[in-house]
Amino acid sequence: MKTSGKHSDTSVPLTNNIGVNAPSSNTGEAEEKYSTPFLYSADNPPAPKPPRVECYLDRENHIRHMVYIGTLHHEQLVPEVVEIWKSIEHLERYNNLIDLRFHKGDVGWHTVKEIGNQWDIFFNGNAPRIRTAFISRDFTFNLLIKAMQALAPEHTFQVFKTKQQALDWLSKAPPEQ
Repeated sequence: MKTSGKHSDTSVPLTNNIGVNAPSSNTGEAEEKYSTPFLYSADNPPAPKPPRVECYLDRENHIRHMVYIGTLHHEQLVPEVVEIWKSIEHLERYNNLIDLRFHKGDVGWHTVKEIGNQWDIFFNGNAPRIRTAFISRDFTFNLLIKAMQALAPEHTFQVFKTKQQALDWLSKAPPEQ
């Protein structure tokens, strides 16, 4: 059985050059672009349009914050996430915080599995052992992540209801440098 994080028969790298997953030449631009912290909350939500993925790099704590905003579906979400990865130098040095509180699309088994497959492809089968915290109040998504953890024990996933809980968990085990 194929699981997230393992090459799938249907997953192909989302780049025209196989094996070209090094940060793009606009790394300096990405560093500046991803330097502003998010201040989103239930009382201060982001504008839902246009649908997008926003990223913030917390270099001090080695956490890559990503917020999925608006109605994003598989066909937009997966390539957008991979494009962000390409622009981050030393991506393997960051734990992940994925905030789904403002997301209106469908992040189901297929999408989570494909992002895992792209992650494995991105690192040429040697994905770093980092932690991924999700913020979601969706009960079915919580079950999905528990199933993914059971099927892919080499990865460490956890779902939280609040950003602070997620940050506390991530701070307990920074990525290996």
